[in-house]
Amino acid sequence: MKKIIILAVLLVFFVLPLAPLNAAAKTYSANKLLGRLAIQGDSGHKLWYIHPTSQERWLLASDEDLSLLISQLGLTPEAGEFSQLALSRKQTTPASLLKKYAGQIIISPADSGQVFFLNKADGIMYQIKHFEQFYKIGRVIGALVNTATLKQLPLKTLSPVANKLTYDSAFRGVAYAQYDGANLLSVSNGEVVLPLASLTKLMTALVFLDTNPDWDKKITITPNQINYPCTLQTCGTTSEIDLKVGDQIKISDLWLAMLSASSNQASVILVDNSGLSREEFVQKMNDQARALGLIKTRFVEMSGLSADNVSTATEFAKIAATAFADPRINDATMANNYSFYVRQADGTGRKVIVNNRNTSLLALGPIAAKTGYLVEAQRNAAIKKNEQIIIALHCYSLTQRNSIIQNLLSGSTLASAN
Repeated sequence: MKKIIILAVLLVFFVLPLAPLNAAAKTYSANKLLGRLAIQGDSGHKLWYIHPTSQERWLLASDEDLSLLISQLGLTPEAGEFSQLALSRKQTTPASLLKKYAGQIIISPADSGQVFFLNKADGIMYQIKHFEQFYKIGRVIGALVNTATLKQLPLKTLSPVANKLTYDSAFRGVAYAQYDGANLLSVSNGEVVLPLASLTKLMTALVFLDTNPDWDKKITITPNQINYPCTLQTCGTTSEIDLKVGDQIKISDLWLAMLSASSNQASVILVDNSGLSREEFVQKMNDQARALGLIKTRFVEMSGLSADNVSTATEFAKIAATAFADPRINDATMANNYSFYVRQADGTGRKVIVNNRNTSLLALGPIAAKTGYLVEAQRNAAIKKNEQIIIALHCYSLTQRNSIIQNLLSGSTLASAN
């Protein structure tokens, strides 16, 4: 008997996650996904939960997401009903209860720490322990779907309880907004929540200025600061300049490195020398967004390397307008071929070059400009020219991004960017 139990455990945790996704050869329409777990097969096999009645899709990527789902949607049946819900194939959930609870998150009336998902397809409750375990379950019982199908269902983006905001990984369009400081002149997909990538650094700059920095202060770079990008993205793939552990560097040089070359290391070094903890600094970034009246903007870190730094084209236009109104930010974004010297750990000097790689964007003649790129964000840009702010998000090439900006600057009417 013990051998059978051990074999069953191994099957659940090692074999089943590697098995082909359930329904891999079957095409699901959006209405067939209600009350199901879904695996987004053409975008990293993300896990989604589709609510059976609201039809909203919830992206699940962490224990935090799972806790939010349970707190928002968990149902607690009466003890008599709960006892009739099947926990294995040896039981059968009565049709009346399956109709009532299929696809729901079920909380045990005897123990609120015991949570289950009642699978619509087989009528069995699967216990939810933590995200990784639930993801494995989803790989087995979930429907394999494509982005186009998921996009037909509304996205759950914000919880009034946890203030959780997420972007829509099923979005396949482009978003832009043209803003004159008072009015939005041209907008497409302007309210879609999307990752900001390095546009985040404009808010980082605004908050850093509020700390009254000593521009001539020299600080020493630590290993933790150099390694920071590796905690969020693959090492060696992010935008950096030649900074090294032990370098002594001026705050003013880091400022140019962050806004001109978009150095992520420079961002975290500045924050670490702001007088605030990283957590306090990020909170100030969110406080600043609230002060501007923004409700679809959230920051979780200061560099833009996290795809969970999000906003909309219309909301970020207000951030960019505020940032570019300060000459210290405005001028730094336009700096090019800047260089400075650092004192290395061994006492010798080294020249560091800061290049602004936004050549094609600068060719459009802006007086201020910031760009950003992540796989999740695609190519983003914020520019100021002719007293107008233009935000372009989720563009699929530099050519597409620059074409949108050029057309908006010239007053051309753009086709829908869906």
